[in-house]
Amino acid sequence: MLNEIPLEAFAAIVGQNVRVSGSEHYIDVEVAQAQPLANPSPRAQPPFFVIVRHNGATRAISQGIYQLDHPTLGAMDLFFVPIGPDGQGMCYEITFN
Repeated sequence: MLNEIPLEAFAAIVGQNVRVSGSEHYIDVEVAQAQPLANPSPRAQPPFFVIVRHNGATRAISQGIYQLDHPTLGAMDLFFVPIGPDGQGMCYEITFN
């Protein structure tokens, strides 16, 4: 369940690569950042965001739901939002709230 994934699970894999799959293609991205949201709600699981980077990419994939695969976290369908390049590649934000 996505609502049971803690920030710490993604913080532990910052710097690692994960595979992101769409209906017709895949890309390998680096987990660049995992941070709590600035104004967390009083829920049991605090909201957070993850930034992933497609190193070397200059074009973004479309905003939408893609499958993220990691050996420890497993496969999960997540909503990716392109936020632009950061000098190393194209970045995407995933929000858990």
